[in-house]
Amino acid sequence: MPSLGFGIEKLGLQVIRAPRIALAILLIFTVFCAFGIPKLETDGTLSELFRSGTKDFRNYTELSKRFPTSEFDVLVVIEADDFKNRDLLEDIRGLHLEMQFAQAVDGVISIFSMRETLDEKGYAPPMFPAELPEGDEFDALWERASTHPLINGKLLSGKDEDGQLMLLVLSLKKDVIVEKGLSVTIGEIDKLARESLESKGLKVQLAGAPVMQLEIRNAIKRDRFIYNGVGFLVGFIINLVFFRRPMLVFIASICPVLSVLWAIGILGHLDQRLTTFINVIPPLVMVIAFTDAMHMVFSIRRRLRDGMNRFEAARHAITTVGPACVLTSLTTSVAMLSLALTDSGLIRTFGFSAALATLLAFFAVITVVPMLTLLLIRDEEKFAAEEATKYKAIDWLTNLCASWAIKLRSNPAPVAIGGLVLLVLFSIAHLQLKPQYRLSDQVPDNKQSVAASERLDAKLTGSLPVHIMIQWPEGKTVESEDVINAISGAHSLIETQAGIGNVWSLDTLRQWLQENAGDSRPETVVKYLDKMPEHLAARFVNRTERAALATGRIPNLDAGDSVPVVRELDRKLDSLRQTYKDISFTVTGLAAVSALQSASMIEQLNRGLLIAIVIVIILIGVAFRSVSAALLSVLPNLFPIVAAGTFLFLAGKGLEYASVIALTVAFGLAVDDTIHFLNRLYFERARNASVNEAVFETISRIGPVLVLTTIVLVLGLAVTIVSELPAMRLFGQLFMTTLSAALVADMIFLPAIILWLPRLRAVRKEA
Repeated sequence: MPSLGFGIEKLGLQVIRAPRIALAILLIFTVFCAFGIPKLETDGTLSELFRSGTKDFRNYTELSKRFPTSEFDVLVVIEADDFKNRDLLEDIRGLHLEMQFAQAVDGVISIFSMRETLDEKGYAPPMFPAELPEGDEFDALWERASTHPLINGKLLSGKDEDGQLMLLVLSLKKDVIVEKGLSVTIGEIDKLARESLESKGLKVQLAGAPVMQLEIRNAIKRDRFIYNGVGFLVGFIINLVFFRRPMLVFIASICPVLSVLWAIGILGHLDQRLTTFINVIPPLVMVIAFTDAMHMVFSIRRRLRDGMNRFEAARHAITTVGPACVLTSLTTSVAMLSLALTDSGLIRTFGFSAALATLLAFFAVITVVPMLTLLLIRDEEKFAAEEATKYKAIDWLTNLCASWAIKLRSNPAPVAIGGLVLLVLFSIAHLQLKPQYRLSDQVPDNKQSVAASERLDAKLTGSLPVHIMIQWPEGKTVESEDVINAISGAHSLIETQAGIGNVWSLDTLRQWLQENAGDSRPETVVKYLDKMPEHLAARFVNRTERAALATGRIPNLDAGDSVPVVRELDRKLDSLRQTYKDISFTVTGLAAVSALQSASMIEQLNRGLLIAIVIVIILIGVAFRSVSAALLSVLPNLFPIVAAGTFLFLAGKGLEYASVIALTVAFGLAVDDTIHFLNRLYFERARNASVNEAVFETISRIGPVLVLTTIVLVLGLAVTIVSELPAMRLFGQLFMTTLSAALVADMIFLPAIILWLPRLRAVRKEA
């Protein structure tokens, strides 16, 4: 039978011809990779997931160039029973002033940023004077402040039985964050806020994109340590339990260590960033290397026990197991590369990186296992004698698999039919899944940023900004009548849009000046704007870039709920676009981009998974030179995917980024079992064994390895369920479901179908 690995496995044959030279080359390569590890830096940017060449992201980029964006805003959320307290206000104003002098803070927006209307000299005094009044004057001041259109419902909530909430918005300096680090910057702000206010009985929490980014980065660092440590420990313990011989345990365990080191090092040399998804690669490549190494070591152990010398045993493993390892690496890489069929640069990078790491894992196994077999195993006769009497765990598992094979071949029809019925039922459930995404899904859900955001959603109608960016051509200014009217029209539309609240724009100032000063002329609005703090005025208009904003906020909703809101708002703007043909109106902002792109990107990932399944099935047919092999692989390839989809359906979840990526990665791993099973089956058939005999030998010989490798995969990747990141926990749940279902499909349904089909054909022939 031609090689399944297209001859690539012959690399291992070159290694066993000169194992010491191979060792020297691998050591040099390992040192090279080690120097790349320190270059791998953590990136927790929220917008990175949506970075693409799409129109929506280009609009967001244009917004970021012209205005301060929420990606650099820290929200200090303060709660009290009632803020109408002179001493409390003095304490909060003290915090406002201290924050203004913090090195990383570019500006602070709070109720203390607001000013009264212009006096006869053109001066706008601060709304809160240096010395706060007392008695009736304080009551009057508080009434004016709490009803100010830029304060009420925006920086200060109404008072209810749940108390009252006040918001301080800190705009950070990007260059200082780069210099000091995000952790130090947020740590200083958090410490200052808590030390200033918590002793006064106020509750203080931080929210906003920088805080979320820090929490993501900290979770990634924590997870990386746990994933690598626990993943290796699980594989090592399983190898130790079943092999017991330290030499075999070392050979099987060193491959995943080298694979992870090589993968991380190469990614570092390629200047990649450690993101939520890239963080999955170390445990992923570790379990891939563990499973392939176990297949190789099992084969070598069996041949040594049968009396072969170490060279012959290594050669036999390379020529029989090696091709299947090549094919599994190729199919897994195809699954990973299917992630590149999306607009997200972050996910594309993960797909390419995971495919590269998979190939490195194969390279480690096909070179290191045979090389160490020749260098470390010396006394083959002693090895064979000990294997025959001492190590019973593997024999027990082999006997268990053999017993199952005997039971299965007596009556395979019910099992085969049951598998097909379950495939149909699970497919129906899987097809009910709808795209689902929330921005907070990327953030640890047990930290302060999510809790603070939920309070903002409850008290100030939302924590996520949505903008209408208004841009006008040269020759016009913000004082031009049609520009003022265009801003006013945009403000009215976003203010009346259901699902959006907390709206402010230049028109907010215009209306307030009309009500309180009787003067809403454009030049008066601009003059008042000039008296405001620069960082606050920059939230309304950029006169140099000829652009203005009308900004509202939405709660942290599922994309299915927020997309209709954003699309309806954009549709309503068509009337303004018709009226002001030379002025552009664009709905944008991180919340809008994430909502608009999430559904299409999840659909792209789903399509990529389907393409990967088709390509893998075709590749199996080509590798085995058999249409039957391709058709036989359909059920065990599809069953794990739809089983995981059924799990999501029953759990009331939808298709998120993490779930589709997890299904794709898990499919790439699950198909390995099918390939190893079919490889052994065709090998037995090539020895002129009957179908019954071939299935029995395949289950008996390959079954124990499939069971052990599945345990390694499930337990090694199940460590993700202890992550602080919701997306990673979902990864873990889907990995366990998919890989467990794959074992059921390959050990129960696939052999049952193989045994049943000849009998079914015989019955039809007799009929």
